[in-house]
Amino acid sequence: MSKKIGILTYYWPPSGGSGVQRWLRFSNELAKLGHDIHVFTFKNPKYPIVDNELLNKVDSKVKVNFISGFELPNFLSLRNSKPSESFGLTSSKTDISLDYIISNLSLLIRELFFFPDTRKYLISPSIKYISNYNKKNPLDCLITSGPPHSLHYVGESLKNRENLKWISDFRDPWSNFFQNKLLNRLKSTQKKHTKREIEIIKFSDAVLTTSETLQSQFEEINRYSYCIHSGFDRFIPPKPNNKFRILYTGSLKFIQNPKNLWIAIADLIDTDNSFKDLVEIVLIGNIDFEILETKEFKKLKQRKIISYMSQNDLNEEICISEILVVCSVNIEGCNDIVPGKFFHYLSSGKKILGISNKGSDLENIIKETKSGMSFSYDNHTDLKNYIYKCFSDYKDGKASSQKTDNKFLSSNIAIKIDKIVSKL
Repeated sequence: MSKKIGILTYYWPPSGGSGVQRWLRFSNELAKLGHDIHVFTFKNPKYPIVDNELLNKVDSKVKVNFISGFELPNFLSLRNSKPSESFGLTSSKTDISLDYIISNLSLLIRELFFFPDTRKYLISPSIKYISNYNKKNPLDCLITSGPPHSLHYVGESLKNRENLKWISDFRDPWSNFFQNKLLNRLKSTQKKHTKREIEIIKFSDAVLTTSETLQSQFEEINRYSYCIHSGFDRFIPPKPNNKFRILYTGSLKFIQNPKNLWIAIADLIDTDNSFKDLVEIVLIGNIDFEILETKEFKKLKQRKIISYMSQNDLNEEICISEILVVCSVNIEGCNDIVPGKFFHYLSSGKKILGISNKGSDLENIIKETKSGMSFSYDNHTDLKNYIYKCFSDYKDGKASSQKTDNKFLSSNIAIKIDKIVSKL
């Protein structure tokens, strides 16, 4: 049965990056299933990446509404600070720069006065806008997608005031998210995040997550919790290439730095002339300056770095690559994330090389899909051997493309969401 579904999301075209893809694809697929989709997003948002080509991918049946709201200046955002300085990871113990002081001061202001995040001033205008909209166009349910997790406050308020059915979608974790752990220095702040997260989960009519671990944790609070992977919209056909290409795409933060990967590739370049002649290392996205300055990365002379690329162009780069690298975060206890780029990679059938902690959701899904191998951050030998095996297969003309399960297609995942909405 057709439902009128509202979706509140901060990231929407022309926002670029992987975060926007989840509800862009699901909105389109739910519309194709016959649902009446109403997206609520924001005027003049502060997107770190813009991809105007994505505007053409919004289904004409999807009704997009823009909410006016105040946003804080970018100086309070983590992405504009120097992480190594902000978190006390500088190599020099004696040099306390002005940047260091400013970064720490801005983070302290952010922690003390902008709970749960810097988008808190979008909560009130969103409640008012969607409440008025719902009176004229009654919604069967509202889905709020976080981060920013402040948007869940909107769903909580509207359910409480208007008895609107509400689904909270955790595209990333909240209290256990690595950025949340790094941003908040005070134990009291962390406890506050955990308390509010539990309240949001408990009060939701249903909860969506992107990993099996989070689903298990959330089910202890709300039995209507589901793992909904971000998936991909179509398969990317492979193309031949005269180079053995190792590709990384997306942001790479200092706490994701795969040092042993750089060392392994450099070792193979130094010891095998054939590998040296054929290998091509390409990184596309926002790579932290701290990583570029490490001695391990500087060993790689043959590498190309591209700041950003549209999704269409990125597909072309993926289809001619042999190894696709995806990294979790090198922080103990933060193992419950499956990056959206994993599914983008999966759509190509190419070999995926994961770098993550043992037992992480990323490691588990790579095993489940038989899409490649995952290695811990401290593993050098096995990682090096795997890369060389992939290289030997490439030289022998063995196709790197593998069969990918249809269950990760957005169209099939949307059917799962449709059933969850119908149960409400």
